[in-house]
Amino acid sequence: MPSTKDCCELSDHSHNVNLRQNPAGTVETQARALSIKRKKVSDAVPELPFDIISEILSWLPVDSLLRFKCVCKKWRSLLLDYNFIAKHMVRASPLQLSYKKEWEPNKLINTILYEANFKHISGVAGLFLEESLTSRVFRIRNFATHQVLYLPDANGKTSAVGFVFDSSTGECKAACFHWKQVGVRYEVGFKVLSIGKDDQWRTLKLPKQNGQVFVGQYFTATNEEGAAHAVEIIRDGQDFKLEVQSVDIWSECFTITTLPRGAFLDLKRVAVFRWNYYIAVAHIVEESLNVLVLEDFKEHKWRKVIVPLKFLKDNPGLKDEIRPHQVWLNDLRLHNAVKKNILVYDMERKVIKVTHTNSTEKIYEFRKPSLVTLKGMKNEY
Repeated sequence: MPSTKDCCELSDHSHNVNLRQNPAGTVETQARALSIKRKKVSDAVPELPFDIISEILSWLPVDSLLRFKCVCKKWRSLLLDYNFIAKHMVRASPLQLSYKKEWEPNKLINTILYEANFKHISGVAGLFLEESLTSRVFRIRNFATHQVLYLPDANGKTSAVGFVFDSSTGECKAACFHWKQVGVRYEVGFKVLSIGKDDQWRTLKLPKQNGQVFVGQYFTATNEEGAAHAVEIIRDGQDFKLEVQSVDIWSECFTITTLPRGAFLDLKRVAVFRWNYYIAVAHIVEESLNVLVLEDFKEHKWRKVIVPLKFLKDNPGLKDEIRPHQVWLNDLRLHNAVKKNILVYDMERKVIKVTHTNSTEKIYEFRKPSLVTLKGMKNEY
């Protein structure tokens, strides 16, 4: 009679023989066993409702969510949904970024460099519009996902490149001012590019091609206003007038606004600049800056602002040296062409905060990251 040990050895031997004789059947048996085991686990742990999963994911950092796109199609679809992206951006913790700012007051520019070879133009929804320092190459970059999209060449003479983004639909458009010589005259207008739809820029001619332009300034599109502007001071008989031709980037429709006659005594001496996101026209009268701000170009609505320049009382000679260059929040930047510097004037406290000369400084800031991915974007590295 065989011992218990012999029975175990015989059983093992028989099992090994069965494995060799019918390996396929064994694999099927193991697969069924694994399926039953998984079912027991899933029965023991109820599945979370998807709205709860979505809520949890909306609080996680961008890096984690980029990895979670690979979990399943449903998660990937959620992470690409612009309603989710907008909610996530509100909740996301800001990331610390650093950039180098180079002041060149003599050229009326300050260059912002987040990366060594590209200068910053504008930003919205976690996206940066940047221009190469060595060529006329423009790109849109998501600093959090490290994805970039290079824009096609606009061809010809261009300036004032900007872009707008609709966070509810993910639609994005770029715009720039362009001009070309036709005979003895110049034909001017804007070019627009629907990101992910257009392969090339499309031309939008200004509805009025003014022949006798005394001064022309052209302003890039901002996301807050959604428009680009051509501001021209034109000879009108023996006098001058100021016209603003504005194009709504979304509808691609033009609106023409004329500065009220008599608003300024001498239009040849006014300054045209950005007052936050809007077009402004101004002139220094005695110890004040008189300003008209085009708050609503569609309704042709101007707002009058008077900014007391108290420092002119002690320095009256500065009046003929300075011109307004830009307003951002409460700061008025005044360019001094004689001393080749920029004065930053606090309009609320009525004091000069700082004077910028040629200099370079490193600045740290916090910005909200986003999951926005435009069609055609590729990994930066």
